[in-house]
Amino acid sequence: MTLHLVIHRPAAAEGSEDAAAERHALQEAVWEVADSHWAPTEEALMVSCDLSPAYLLSHFKVGLARRGHKQPGLLLVVPMGREVACMGLPPDGEAWMREAL
Repeated sequence: MTLHLVIHRPAAAEGSEDAAAERHALQEAVWEVADSHWAPTEEALMVSCDLSPAYLLSHFKVGLARRGHKQPGLLLVVPMGREVACMGLPPDGEAWMREAL
């Protein structure tokens, strides 16, 4: 599987119900294509799947629109290589990344 970093900053104001609803809609779209994902922060998701970044971006955009978020704000999908450097992850996050890579 390929590990993708997905950055999502909702179009709605931070902390609003609309921003929370948009984040939830993205997570639902993620579950449609990936069995495994982990969110290290509110704006970042790590998604493990074998789809291309372009396909994932298109899928997320359509999935958000289907759920009423036609202007989803910032959405960035970046495939990650096998060598990942990080620090400050909780143990469950490190374990998830090891398994996903």
